[in-house]
Amino acid sequence: MAIEGLKRSEDGKDSHNMMESAYLKIKNMIFGQQIVPGQKLIYRELAKALSMSSTPVQFALGRLEQEGFIERIPNVGYYVRKINLQEIEDLFDLRLILELYAVEMAIGNQTPEDIRLLEELQQDHKNYSIQIYDRRKLILDAAFHSQIAAMSRNGEIVKELRRIFEHAYLRSPVERIPPVRLPIAAAQHEEIVQRIRERDVAGARESLGRHIREAKEARRAMLEALPSMELSAASM
Repeated sequence: MAIEGLKRSEDGKDSHNMMESAYLKIKNMIFGQQIVPGQKLIYRELAKALSMSSTPVQFALGRLEQEGFIERIPNVGYYVRKINLQEIEDLFDLRLILELYAVEMAIGNQTPEDIRLLEELQQDHKNYSIQIYDRRKLILDAAFHSQIAAMSRNGEIVKELRRIFEHAYLRSPVERIPPVRLPIAAAQHEEIVQRIRERDVAGARESLGRHIREAKEARRAMLEALPSMELSAASM
């Protein structure tokens, strides 16, 4: 009896691992643009590509739908969700509220190790030199901002910002973000670090707020420049 119970437990664990693996692999395919916004997802083809049965793939699609990465159209199927202007506006407005609070808390909580890591992430972002935006650049940007959130010691802010970055950064056609932002963003990061190091709450909030608002305007310009057929509303 005990052996049978153990076997059932192990089987359940294996099943959970397969579902988690399918979820992560499909999510990474979206982020890597192996499957693109607007593309129809056929779970049998995904299962074949991932060398899995259809069950964990169906579970993964349902979970990704709940998280807003894909949408299910009744009697049609699953599609990768496109991002639209209103969603970008909402995400950046929420990000602004959270990060302005986080930086204030970060200044009060900072340790020398926090600042060392923040400076390291700022340099990683700056030293990754490119001519146009790519996903790695945005991942480095998110890591810098996530460290400020971590310094706030508020785990819920960290989790919510991770969700915002995934949608605002990784679902966008990043190569169309105006490249003029590249040196500007790097310089603004350096200014933010200086304000935090100096424990200048007002200055840090002002620098960070300007940085986020300008990033929002860059995303707006990116989406407004897209052909109307590429813009989405989730109500497809």
